[in-house]
Amino acid sequence: MPQQLTRETLIAKDLADPLRRFRDQFVIPEGLIYLDGNSLGMLPRACVERVRQVVKREWGETLISSWNDHG
Repeated sequence: MPQQLTRETLIAKDLADPLRRFRDQFVIPEGLIYLDGNSLGMLPRACVERVRQVVKREWGETLISSWNDHG
């Protein structure tokens, strides 16, 4: 017989999920359950600073030369 899906069962599965350790690496709005796999997905926290750097330096300071300077 299949295991009954209760809130407690699902919480236990979440706690046992081996991918759980990666959760803090993403910006996840509180209380959001996001199941749209055909999109960009959750924003990786590491990207926030990198995008800021690209906009400031590669676009804001080096303009068109950034194509050659930064690849």
